[in-house]
Amino acid sequence: MRTKATVVAICGRRATVEAERTSACEGCHKSEGENACSVCSLMGGDRKMRAEAENFVGAEVGDTVIIESATGRMLWYAALVFLLPMLSALLFYGLAALLGAANGWRIGAGFFGLCGTFGGLFAYSEYIRKKRCDIVIVEVIRKGP
Repeated sequence: MRTKATVVAICGRRATVEAERTSACEGCHKSEGENACSVCSLMGGDRKMRAEAENFVGAEVGDTVIIESATGRMLWYAALVFLLPMLSALLFYGLAALLGAANGWRIGAGFFGLCGTFGGLFAYSEYIRKKRCDIVIVEVIRKGP
C-alpha cells in the first residue's frame, strides 16, 4: 500500500509523517461540520493522520514523500482489531454459558472478553510499535521549503 505524505518531524532514522485520510471519508457528504457522520466522528473528524516511518532515503522536515506499507500486514492488523474482539466476546459468553452462569453473568463475561481483548491489543500495539516500524519512506517527491 502506497500513499503520499508530508514529513513533519525527524528523530534519528525515523520520521513522523502526516498523510491525508482518503479511503474512509472519500465522497462522504457528511465528513465535515457539526453534522459529521459517526465514522468521521470516531476517527476524530480530522482527515489527516500521523505515523512513524523508517527514513532510509534521507527525507527532511517539510518534504513530500511516498510511504509504503505491506498490504498483507495491514490486513492482518485490521483483522486483529475488528474480528478478534468479537470472537473473544463470543468465546467468553459461551464459556460462561457452559459453566451454567445466569444470563446477566454471560453478558458480563462477553463484555469482559471484548474489553480485555482491546486492552491486550493496545499492549501488543505498543510493543510492536517500539520493536519495529511497518511504514517506510520509499521516495522523496518534492523537497520542502
